[in-house]
Amino acid sequence: MQKEEQSSRQFVKCHLMTIMGVDSEKATLLVDEMEQIGLIQFDDFGNVGLLVLEGQS
Repeated sequence: MQKEEQSSRQFVKCHLMTIMGVDSEKATLLVDEMEQIGLIQFDDFGNVGLLVLEGQS
């Protein structure tokens, strides 16, 4: 895993910890789950891709 990708992953984990109030272990599991089902992607350049799901009111 390259440095930029690792940094992006850490940023997402910290954001989840802040907004959801979860610990580091839970944040790691959430990031892994989101990546497995395609909601989030990390590339070698440090970019984070998110699948945006929009609903209709």
